[in-house]
Amino acid sequence: MVEVPWEELAKKPRVCESLVTLLLLRLYPRTQAVDGTGGDGGRDLFEYTEDNRLINYEVKSFTGRMTKSRRDQVKRSLVSTARSQPDHWDLVVPIDPNPAEQLWFDGLHAEFPFVRQWRGRSWLDAHFATHGDLVRYALHNSDTHILDRIAEARAERDCLLRGVPDLIERYDALSRRAQELSPHYGVRVSEGPEGATLVELVPKPVPDSAEAAVQFTGQVTFQLHDAEDQARQQQFEEAMRFGGEIRLSATNLGPMVVSAPPELGIGGTIRPEAIHIASNQEEIEPPVPGQLVVMHSGSGMPLMSLPIRFDKRVYGTDGGTLFGQDLLSCIRVQVRYDMRQQLGRMRLTFRPPENFLPQTVVPALRLITAARPGRSLELVLSGAEEQRMRSVITEELVPTEWNEGEAAAWVKAFTDLATLQERTGQFFPVPDDFTLRDARDVEDVLALMRGEEVVLRGTTVSVTAIHRDILDRAASESRFRLAVAHESMTFTIGEHAIPLGPCIEVVTIDKILNLAEARRQMEHEGQAKIDMRLDRNHPPRRYLGTDLPT
Repeated sequence: MVEVPWEELAKKPRVCESLVTLLLLRLYPRTQAVDGTGGDGGRDLFEYTEDNRLINYEVKSFTGRMTKSRRDQVKRSLVSTARSQPDHWDLVVPIDPNPAEQLWFDGLHAEFPFVRQWRGRSWLDAHFATHGDLVRYALHNSDTHILDRIAEARAERDCLLRGVPDLIERYDALSRRAQELSPHYGVRVSEGPEGATLVELVPKPVPDSAEAAVQFTGQVTFQLHDAEDQARQQQFEEAMRFGGEIRLSATNLGPMVVSAPPELGIGGTIRPEAIHIASNQEEIEPPVPGQLVVMHSGSGMPLMSLPIRFDKRVYGTDGGTLFGQDLLSCIRVQVRYDMRQQLGRMRLTFRPPENFLPQTVVPALRLITAARPGRSLELVLSGAEEQRMRSVITEELVPTEWNEGEAAAWVKAFTDLATLQERTGQFFPVPDDFTLRDARDVEDVLALMRGEEVVLRGTTVSVTAIHRDILDRAASESRFRLAVAHESMTFTIGEHAIPLGPCIEVVTIDKILNLAEARRQMEHEGQAKIDMRLDRNHPPRRYLGTDLPT
């Protein structure tokens, strides 16, 4: 039998505690050793049992008697281990308790209900009797070698030897335990940018407490003569004052002190490589309704209005920002309000939605068409007390890539397309590739449906002559007209085909462009393709019906 020289080992507390750690790792396959750098949290090992109970083990190298100072150490360990909310806690120390010590230990249960067993010298000797190799290993190797052995054992536990089942079991247990870390915060884990692990603290619905606050204290610096850094400083200040978000890199950051509830384990001084600050965006329930109104610059009379609603907001030190949109989310509105100076500022952006019916975006387009520089834009918020905010329009609200007058052109285009759908009874979203040139075709189709003639575009036309006399007659005329009758005309837009019925096209020709070639083709093939130039003074036209012109 291998005897453990506890008194000798106690002279090297690190070796003694490492020896006991190796024994526990062997006895309980689920245990994991804690890296005590910076404090072990009142536990040297912990174990999640098969029924998901957490057991913490505290190892001490004491020999002799449990003096008052040693009892105080144990109590401090219990205070620390309570933060991890264990189901059980065992003290492992090479001392067999006398009656007074046992009475003291049993009394700990009243203050710390998770206290379970005192595993003393007799218990350790009995188990080391069957694991003598560990004692010999501890006696013949330095404490550094022993710590390396513990690290290896810890790494083996992290290898997921059973594969996916190990991963599921460990992840499930850790996820549940993560929610028990703090009474103030839940924990959400996901994959962040570039594959890094992202851990989010989610406040629990408990009463506010100063102890629950997570605070960052440090310095943020910006370069005075760097234009980009000055713009970043302005963005940072606005995010702090009115809510928003900003990302700062290490060049702008110094050391930061983190103050947080101790059970989270994130307190201390850090030097971050980057920090992303984002205001918590609150949902407004129910949304606040309002109206955007374009006012005439001279008379002050309303020219155009659009209903909107605000459903989100963020706060800062000096005020906040409201976020809203019209019913189709074509126009996004941000309203920043400064509580100190009692000022407000509006910012509007236009973005057409996806898969929309043409008539739905017309009101928003009409508003941005009317919102010309020099006119005023008024925001009216409804509620228990009506509030108004007015500002002079200083720049166009249309997208920067649009040409002058393009907004008005799109108003007419979508209005015409909506009218066409109404007339034909075919309703469909605006095609993704719909252009203003397509809009001109829609305008022509509406004119045809009203019984009007439309002028066709082009400078030449080609027909096929199937009789020689047709070619001869065309060649003998210096100017002549042709009427082309179509049995049925179909207008295609996107994936939709709209039948319009029979139609007539009339063209006036002033010259045949390939007469000699057409004569040779007629001679050899019995028919010929004739290319003709249109008379610019009599452009081609088209109308619906079957009646030929006189």
